[in-house]
Amino acid sequence: MLADFPVLVLDEPTEHLDLPTADALTTDLLAATRGRATVLITHRLTGLDQVDEILVLDHGRIVQRGSWEELTTVPGPLLRTVERERAAALSPIAVSV
Repeated sequence: MLADFPVLVLDEPTEHLDLPTADALTTDLLAATRGRATVLITHRLTGLDQVDEILVLDHGRIVQRGSWEELTTVPGPLLRTVERERAAALSPIAVSV
């Protein structure tokens, strides 16, 4: 990030982090790279509402392309992922002792 290359590629920058830390880091990275060509490669949804364009891949092929607003209002893989994450967040967690 400090070298100021014309394009910055962030490939799974939050892999192996707990979710709150990963979300905070993604927010910080996107803020730090604002105004700069940045490619964020991720399986997570956090921060995608802040990027200019989303490319959804399936088996190496682009199956959806657009903004967060566009892709979360039409049926497709991104909307299914959003709905799955929302359902998981609302589901109670069973803990056995």
